[in-house]
Amino acid sequence: MQPFLTEHSAVISLCVLVLMFVGFLMERLPAAAMAIIGAAVFLLLGYLDQEGALSAFSNSAPITIGAMFILAASLRRTGVLDAMAASVLQVADKSAVGAMILLGGIVSVASAFVNNTAVVVILLPIVIELSQRLKISEKKLLIPLSYISILAGTCTLIGTSTNLLVAGVAQENGLAPFGIFEITPIGLVTFASGLAMLLGLGWLLLPRSKSDVARPPLDSSYLTDVYVREESPALGKMLADVPELSKKGISVIAVFRGNRRMAAAEEESALKVGDRITLRADLQELLTMVDSGLFRIGIKLRQLEGGAEEHAQATVTPNDPNIGRRISEITYLSRHAVTVRGLTRFGSLPGPDLATARLKAGDRMIIDGTPSELRDLAASGALVVDTSLKVEPFRRKRGPLAIAILVSVILSSAVLGVPLLITSLIGVGAVLALGCLTLNDAFEAMDAGVLGLIIAMLMVGAGLQSAGGVDLLVNGLQPLLVTASPFWLVLMVYLLTSVLTEVVTNAAVAVIMTPLVIGIGTQLGIDPRALVVAVMFGASASFASPIGYQTNTIVHAAGNYRFADFLKIGVPMNLVVGLATSIAIYFIYLA
Repeated sequence: MQPFLTEHSAVISLCVLVLMFVGFLMERLPAAAMAIIGAAVFLLLGYLDQEGALSAFSNSAPITIGAMFILAASLRRTGVLDAMAASVLQVADKSAVGAMILLGGIVSVASAFVNNTAVVVILLPIVIELSQRLKISEKKLLIPLSYISILAGTCTLIGTSTNLLVAGVAQENGLAPFGIFEITPIGLVTFASGLAMLLGLGWLLLPRSKSDVARPPLDSSYLTDVYVREESPALGKMLADVPELSKKGISVIAVFRGNRRMAAAEEESALKVGDRITLRADLQELLTMVDSGLFRIGIKLRQLEGGAEEHAQATVTPNDPNIGRRISEITYLSRHAVTVRGLTRFGSLPGPDLATARLKAGDRMIIDGTPSELRDLAASGALVVDTSLKVEPFRRKRGPLAIAILVSVILSSAVLGVPLLITSLIGVGAVLALGCLTLNDAFEAMDAGVLGLIIAMLMVGAGLQSAGGVDLLVNGLQPLLVTASPFWLVLMVYLLTSVLTEVVTNAAVAVIMTPLVIGIGTQLGIDPRALVVAVMFGASASFASPIGYQTNTIVHAAGNYRFADFLKIGVPMNLVVGLATSIAIYFIYLA
C-alpha cells in the first residue's frame, strides 16, 4: 500500500485537494473543520510529516493576522470606530450627500488599516438607520458598504487577512517580504475602478426593495436616571452641549428639577446640581457612563463601605413579591447594598422614569454590588442574577492611545523597516499594558475559525508541495501558459483566483495558488512577485457571490438579498476591477 501511495503521491494529493474543494462548496461542515480534516488526511497518507505540520505554526502570517485582529479590537473597545460611525448620523441630519461622502470616507480609511470585517459589522446598523433617515432602500447601500470595504482593504498589506496570508506564504517560498504600502499603488487603481463602477452603474444594477420598513432596535435600551453632581461635566451646560449624553446609543426623555418636569423651553437653560435626566441607553453606553464616575446613575438606598463592585443582570421571576411596585420601593434596595442602574422590558418601554417605573415579570435590571451582596440577592430566589455580562463599557479615554499604537505599528514597519510581525506583537503588548482592552477582549478578537482555517490550509499546502502536487500542476499548466504574454498571464492568474474565491473560501485559494504561481513564474522566466500580487488581489476582490468574502456574507443576511443580486452587480465589478488591477500590476512589475 505504501509503495502505491508514494508512487502516485502527486495525483493522490491533488485528488484530496479536489475533495476538499467539494467539501467547501457543499458547506456541510464549517470551512475550518474541512481544512483540518484535509490536513489530517495528508498526515495519515504520510505526505505531511511532523516538521511540515509544525512549519504552519512558525509561519508569520497567522500570528500577524491574530495580532492585527487584536489591534482592531482595541479601536472597537475604546469606542473609536463607534464614534466615527455615529458622526455619520449627525451629518445626515444636515446633508444627505455629506453623510454619504463621510460614510464612504470612514469605510475606506478604516478598512485600509483595520480588518474590514470588523468595520462592516460596526457600520451595518448605522447604514440601515441612515437608509431609513434618507428614505433610501437599504439594498442600495449595504452591498456598496461591503464592496467599498473590500476595495479599501486591498490598498495596504494589513487591510485584509488574505493579503497578510499570501505575503506570508510567498515569503515561506523564497520571495522577499512585502512592505505594508508596496501594493498601495495597485490598490488605489483597484479602489478607483471599483468606486467608478459603483457610482456609474450601481444605482442601475443594485436591487431595490419596496418593502423596506423601519427596523426595531438591534439591542434593548435601558431606562435610567442620571443625576447632575457638583463634579459632573453637565453642570452649568445646556443639555445639548453635554457630549457624554449625546452618544449614538443614548436618547434623552425628560429633565426634572426637583419633582417637576422641565418644559422644553426650560431645557435650554443651564443644568444645576440635583437635576435629574431620564434617558434610555443601550447596555454598552449605560455601563460606560457608570464606569466613568461622572454622574450619579440609578437608585441606591443602602451604603456599604469597602469592596469592589461589579455589574450584574437581574431578571424578575413571576413569583417575585415586588411585582407591581415602583423601582424606588422594591425590597432589594432596602435589604441589600446594591444599585439599580437601569431597567428594560421585552415588547414595551417601561417608564416614565426609573424611580416610578413599576416592576413586571420578565423585566431585566442592571444591578451593581459587591460579589457577596450579589450572591445574597441571587439567593433570595425572586431574581435570576447573571454576573457574566458579555457587554463591556467603552474605554473612551484610551481611544487616542489605541490610535497612536496602531499608527506606530504601521509607521515602524513602513518607514523603519521593522518586520510587521514584530511591530504588531509589540502593539498588542502596548494595548494590553495601557488598558485599551482586556486579555479576554484580546482572546475573543482572535477569530479561532479564521486562524484555524489558515493554519490547517498552510499544512495542506506543505503536504501538497511535499507530495509533488504543486509541481504536477505547474508542469500541467505550463504548455497552456508558455505562449501567453506577461499581461495575459497576470490577467489569467487574477481571474482564476477570483473565480475560485467566489465559490471557495479565499484563505484556501490563497494558500494553494501562491506557491503554484511562484512555480509558474519561475519556470516561465517572469517575475513571480507580479503573479503573487495578482493572487493577492484576486483572492481579496470578490464581488459576485455572498459566500466569496465575509463582508458579503454579513450584508447578504442583513439586507435579505438574493444570490442573483450579487451576480448582477458583482460580475461586472469583477471584470472591470480585474482588468484595471491586472493592467496596474503589469506596468508596475513587468513593463
